[in-house]
Amino acid sequence: MAKDLFVIDDVIENGLCIGCGNCAARYGETFSMVETEFGLIQAVRVKENGGLASSVCPFANSSKDEDYFNSEYKRDSLGSDVGVGFYRGVFAGYVNDPERRLASSSGGLVTFLIEKLLERKLITGAVVVIPLAGGGGRLQYKIVRSAHELAESRKSKYHMVSNEGVVREILAGDKDDQLIFVGVPCGVKAIKLLAEEEPEVKRRIKYTAAIFCGHQKSHAFSEYVAWQIGVPPGSLRSINYRLKEPSEDASKYYYQVSSDLGGSLKARVDSLRWMDWGLGLFKPKACDFCDDVAGEAADIIFGDAWHRKYSKDYRGANIVLTRSAELEGVLVEGAESGLISLHKEEIQFVYDTQGGNFRHRQEGLISRVKFYTESGLPVPPKSTSRHARYKHNPARDKIYILRHVISAKSHIAFLRAKEKGDLNLFWDELSPEINLYFKKTRSIWSDFKRAAKKILFFR
Repeated sequence: MAKDLFVIDDVIENGLCIGCGNCAARYGETFSMVETEFGLIQAVRVKENGGLASSVCPFANSSKDEDYFNSEYKRDSLGSDVGVGFYRGVFAGYVNDPERRLASSSGGLVTFLIEKLLERKLITGAVVVIPLAGGGGRLQYKIVRSAHELAESRKSKYHMVSNEGVVREILAGDKDDQLIFVGVPCGVKAIKLLAEEEPEVKRRIKYTAAIFCGHQKSHAFSEYVAWQIGVPPGSLRSINYRLKEPSEDASKYYYQVSSDLGGSLKARVDSLRWMDWGLGLFKPKACDFCDDVAGEAADIIFGDAWHRKYSKDYRGANIVLTRSAELEGVLVEGAESGLISLHKEEIQFVYDTQGGNFRHRQEGLISRVKFYTESGLPVPPKSTSRHARYKHNPARDKIYILRHVISAKSHIAFLRAKEKGDLNLFWDELSPEINLYFKKTRSIWSDFKRAAKKILFFR
């Protein structure tokens, strides 16, 4: 059931905190960030007063929504679309230096853009996500100020991270700092909400860049991957989510993990169990009530160009959607100078490469809200405010709800498996729902092809 007012305490109580850290960054005496037993980053109230934090919470309906921030781009836009908002251009591309391209997650264009902004002194630093030293695969935001430091931020990073520490660093830093903030869509929205309340944050964050997002993961996802490869929970030192090795397709990348016991191991993603992103394993509940796939609050957004035109090259390529003429110009100049390859695409290319994300997050949102409303469960009003623009697909209701159930159950099942030291318990507990999911979403022919690939696959 939707509430007219959904404040930050409602967000926390109903498990809809995305762990952005805004409340703790601005109201540190009232809120703090914790990692739960499930590996989720969540806010907790440590002091009874301080309700004003709702204005900086991405899931409270007293905060400004994505439309508010996206409307800033209307004046300079060259197009608009129901799923992505106002935009200027759509591109696909990659850096032309072979080593730099291989060292990136996709095509290396995020790093390229930041390096050029630093070279031209348009920024003094970049707020990016890097591995947390000694964190066992966990992450942190950091301000980097050189190409050398920036290298640490390369590669995909899937799980939650709080901006609490870096916001304090921004506020305590040089008043003349000019920064670019890089994050997933809700992270960019969060920093812009904070900037509305903190003039110094607004003055120092000059640009924002987002990453196309299907959903985030808890830290348990890293543990799950590592455990399959041979590093049990508690022994994980680091994880590389995108190790590229020659293959027939960019999607056939490797996970690489290192252990506190020494050494590293790797496995190709399609050799591991239940890596289908649609399953939503270890997904924060909040992700299923967010419809912003394309970083509508960001100046520019990057992702993987999952399209046959580009994905057949294992080295990877980026899809780029621009809203800032200035940042688009930096990329165009890079292409003209031969440093990068940049190909103009149409808006349909966004859906061709990220179609599954849009269906689950936008079409599927209607199914989830319908289910919650009929079940008498609390629905954040944020999730219903943009419903009219999406189409309901009743034929897929059961698939979207089944995914939601699988996500919720995965947290509990994996904790039990860790407590017993047996990963098979996780697989056994989730198998009924996941087998039903595959039955509903895969044809007999696709099942056969997957089975054949598994038999014929050699590492």
